[in-house]
Amino acid sequence: MIIIGRPPNFEQIRAAFPDAEKPGVMFAYDGKIYNPSGNVVPPALIAHEEVHLKRQRDLGPKPHSTTKWSGPDLWWDNYLHDSEFRYNEELLAHVAEFQMQRTRDRNFVARLMVHTALRLIAPLYNYTPPRSLQQAILDLKVELAR
Repeated sequence: MIIIGRPPNFEQIRAAFPDAEKPGVMFAYDGKIYNPSGNVVPPALIAHEEVHLKRQRDLGPKPHSTTKWSGPDLWWDNYLHDSEFRYNEELLAHVAEFQMQRTRDRNFVARLMVHTALRLIAPLYNYTPPRSLQQAILDLKVELAR
């Protein structure tokens, strides 16, 4: 389900990622895709957000946790505070996005790989340390080969 609006945790997201307010940025939260700008959402981006939704559903409580915190709240806490977790989650989502757009045209696939890698390392994600284009391409290729 796509909601035209912001997710319930938007203020936390904006505090961590100032670019989150830019047009076209979408969010996955608790079974819903939030699309604040109301733009048409292409199938590749739906596939991207669906990866996040599935990962949120599959995430259980942290080991030795004193709470029953799980699912989207735990996923978002990890995403907002752990750059490595965020990169790995985005890598999986960008792989799904890439796969939705892939064709048999080798030239198109090569351009798509670079485009997808550039999106993966976009300033929006605020990785610490920042990732290089070369590393993103390598990570995408490794993940696609699995």
